[in-house]
Parts: sequence; C-alpha cells; structure tokens
Amino acid sequence: MKVLLIDDDADLLEMTVKRFKRKGYEAEFAQNLSSARNILKNSTDINSIVCDLFLLDGENGVDFFENEVKSTFKGKFVLATGDDTADPRIEKNKHDNKNFTCFQKPYSIDDVIKFIEQ
Repeated sequence: MKVLLIDDDADLLEMTVKRFKRKGYEAEFAQNLSSARNILKNSTDINSIVCDLFLLDGENGVDFFENEVKSTFKGKFVLATGDDTADPRIEKNKHDNKNFTCFQKPYSIDDVIKFIEQ
C-alpha cells in the first residue's frame, strides 16, 4: 500500500514518513497542496492520504477533501489536526463518507493504519 502524507511541518512529515515505511508502507510526501496535486496526478498507486487541516499556504485539508479528493479519489482520507473542533465540516464528512476520518495530533500511526486497512 502507498500513502501520501501532506503536512507543512517538515520535521513531523519526515518522522511520519519513516514510521509508515517501518510498517511496510510506501510513502510519498508533500508540504503543500500544490505538490500533493502533482503527486496525485502522476501516481496512480496511492491508496490513502493523510493531510493536515491547516497548511501554511492558506489552504485547508477539509477544502481539499470536499472540493477535489472526494469526487476523484477512491482511497481513504485521514485529516490530521491539533483541534478536531476547528472546522464543523469534519464531523459531517466523517458521518457522510466512510473513507474519511480525522485524528487529533499527536495521532497513533497504528490507529491510522487500522483505518486505512479496513
């Protein structure tokens, strides 16, 4: 399985990529949504996306899911945030989309893997 990790925190991103690889996953990473879009366009084997809620470029993971990912991506989407009440659309998306969930940082890689493998 291959996961795309999107986070503007380079240290957290590097650590998370290493942890996924230790668990046997292939991992691509992006520090912004522009890079993530390019990866998704050029890589057809990504099964899951883990995306930060708020990114430095002003974009947000819920907007990315609702406006782009939900209609085109068939894999699992995990939103990662320090505050899961920061956007009321999170709960609605969790309720309406079985492939969407949100984990509060710091999250357990094992919990994320459990979700993406179900």
